[in-house]
Parts: sequence; structure tokens; C-alpha cells
Amino acid sequence: MATNLISAVLSDVDRDAAKAGIAAAKAKMPFLISLSEDEKKGKRKMGQKSVEYVKLNLKGVQTFGQYIPTGVNADPVEFGKDVTLISQLWDVRIVAMGLVESIDDTIAAASIDCMKTADIIYDYLKAAAKNDAAVKALVAEIAKRFEGQGKKKTPKTP
Repeated sequence: MATNLISAVLSDVDRDAAKAGIAAAKAKMPFLISLSEDEKKGKRKMGQKSVEYVKLNLKGVQTFGQYIPTGVNADPVEFGKDVTLISQLWDVRIVAMGLVESIDDTIAAASIDCMKTADIIYDYLKAAAKNDAAVKALVAEIAKRFEGQGKKKTPKTP
């Protein structure tokens, strides 16, 4: 028999506390926004490799701001706030992504366990359905999940 990848229980109280903790963390960052795909499309964004580039340009505008035309949106204070915010949010993102990855992996493990067990149970129920009408009705309901699988689809001709 297959190994059980995970065996755990998350109480409703603990689930609600975890959700409240995440909500509290989000409340600490009321400035978080959501951009549409159109708002992000075609814009240059900063990844980890761009950190030094941006920091050096901040140092440049702070030290040599007289060379930047006044019409350019390069306020060193606002630019500095953005640079600092990005750095701080990357720290938070690393922790958050670690949590999300662990949640996703745990869901995957529990899903693997469930599907293995369900497949075994289904095989036994199919065998029992040959002799028991009630089991046969349940197997028919379960079989609906597999409808359309394994059949070759004929390509549509234009």
C-alpha cells in the first residue's frame, strides 16, 4: 500500500486564526494596491537584478540632482521612499511566498493521498457493484467523473 504523505488536522479555530493573522499583516500595509494587466503591460518593472541599478541612480539624484532637469519626475525623497519600500516588500514577499509554497505543497500531498485512496476504494466498489444494486448506483455516480476521458476526440473540419 502507498505511503501517506501527510496526516494533519487544522481546526476551524486555527484556520480562522491563520486567516486573521494574514489579514492583520495585510492591514499593516494599507498602501498595497492591485494593478490590472493593462496597467502593467509594457512597463519596465524591477526585479532582483535591478536593485543595484536603482540604488545607484538614487545615489546619483541625491548627490548630483543639479544635473537632472526640473521637469523630470526625480524627487530624491519620493524616489528614495519607493526604493526603500521595494526592499522592505521583497523581505515580506520572501516570507509570504515561503508560506504559500508550503500551503500549496501540503494541498498537493493531501490531494495525492486522497486520489490514491479514492482510486483504491473505487476499484473495490466496482467489484462489489456486480453483486449489489445499491453499490452499483453509487459506482454509476462516481463514474460520471470519468465521462469523456479516454475517448479520442475527432477533429472538427472547417
